Amino acid sequence: MKTSEFIIRRILLLIPVMVGVTVFTFMIAQIIPSNPAAILCGERCGLIDPVTGKTMLELQIERLGLDKPVTEQFTIYLQNLLEGDWGESTSYNRPTSEVVRDAAPVTLEMTLFALLIAYPVGITLGILSAVKQDQTFDHISRFLAISFVSLPIFWLAMMLQLYLGTGTDVGGICDSIFGTEGGCLPIYGRHDAALTYPDRTSALCDTAISGIACYPSWYPSGGTGFHLFDSWFVTDEALASIHPDYASNSLLFNDTLSHLILPSLTLGIASAGSLLRYMRASLLEVMNEDYVRTARAKGLRESRVIIVHACRNALIPILTILGFSIGGAIGGAVLTESIFAFYGMGNVAVDAIINLDYSVLMGVTLITAVIFLLSNLIVDILYGVVDPRVRLE
Repeated sequence: MKTSEFIIRRILLLIPVMVGVTVFTFMIAQIIPSNPAAILCGERCGLIDPVTGKTMLELQIERLGLDKPVTEQFTIYLQNLLEGDWGESTSYNRPTSEVVRDAAPVTLEMTLFALLIAYPVGITLGILSAVKQDQTFDHISRFLAISFVSLPIFWLAMMLQLYLGTGTDVGGICDSIFGTEGGCLPIYGRHDAALTYPDRTSALCDTAISGIACYPSWYPSGGTGFHLFDSWFVTDEALASIHPDYASNSLLFNDTLSHLILPSLTLGIASAGSLLRYMRASLLEVMNEDYVRTARAKGLRESRVIIVHACRNALIPILTILGFSIGGAIGGAVLTESIFAFYGMGNVAVDAIINLDYSVLMGVTLITAVIFLLSNLIVDILYGVVDPRVRLE
């Protein structure tokens, strides 16, 4: 089967899975013992509309379609979902699709950057640990792996802030090594405070709601939301209106990157510990295979035997972990975003739970499910690339 045919088949198989996820999230919202209409009208629920003679609560119930049978409610919900209407957020007073659209790139950018840290570090240390089995390096690396996995994310984040971050009474390691004053890396937000705007165009960035800073005006309209990427497309006119220390695309990129390092490092360190142990165990198992002994008997260099023959097959179980790592990193982003003031899907989901904002919670759940399914599709394709024995069937 051709790779293109395999991809099309897998995408088609995603459709019933997404329908199942949609049904599940819809039923969860139905089971929860609260009334979204009552949340929307608030203290005005008991007021009577002079035109219809109905209370505000009754009008909200009719507007949301909550007076209809559950099957009809789901049909309307699914139809609106396909049309891009994800409902109205009760906590942000904005369309849910816009809230999720603004939040998703924040989490994905941090998650992908964390995996770019975790996989090279974890796999490299795992290979070295397997090659130097039962030696000093192996013992140290296994100790570090267990430590990284065991440490709570919030504690690790605070330690990184304390020893590497900028601010009062922090940055101890940076100051002593690099001769800096007040640390090396910023610990708050996606950009320097000098780049914030007092008049924010998005309710997601309203300090009255979230207490966070926003940076909307000088990014290109219709941008991706990934600031590392969008920073290169900010126009010269927009750059002229911001702080002079950041008035170029490269300076804006560097500022974005520096703010991304600590939160991504927090997520990446924990993942790297798990990957180290998995890679070590997988490589040690492969090293005992007959084809590895045959390669050695042919007189091949040990480095070639390990890298070309052993590592390629040892990476197959690691690819399986990749699909789950993305989901796990998104889950870990809830605490990380709170600590580093990144307003992504984690913080949005927490706010939605606190404020009983079901439409936003359902939107975040659906987007997370799509990301998880697509990541596993990519993993299935990579199987055939890493190991020719695996056929895309």
